[in-house]
Amino acid sequence: MENDPSRSPTDRNEPEPVTLDLAQAVVAGSLRGISLDATHVTVSKTVIPPHGSTGWHYHPGPVLVLVAGGTLTHTYADGSTDTVGAGSCFVELSGPENAHVGVNPAAFPLVLHAVYFLPDASSPRAVPVPEPH
Repeated sequence: MENDPSRSPTDRNEPEPVTLDLAQAVVAGSLRGISLDATHVTVSKTVIPPHGSTGWHYHPGPVLVLVAGGTLTHTYADGSTDTVGAGSCFVELSGPENAHVGVNPAAFPLVLHAVYFLPDASSPRAVPVPEPH
């Protein structure tokens, strides 16, 4: 299944999504209105190529995502899906139980801006996982 968007970009021999960190900060104390154990925040821009995907993954901390251009289709480990268009924002919950894949179904790039709330400075933004069966 060469074009299966749920497989990782590397497995499909296509360009990887490009992520650019825009800013980073240390959380001093707590973030009002956000209950989490984050000590670091990273703001990133990710561009997913046409018909590309993020590959299956989860986040070690919650992520606030804004879709700046295009449409993102999420598939979750339980088989449910949702689609989010440009101008919308949403929160991706943390932990392996919230594993998902993001797919760009369009013939043009998908642009996302994300605020990652990370447990510590060494935390990855995302942890790759195998596709659930």
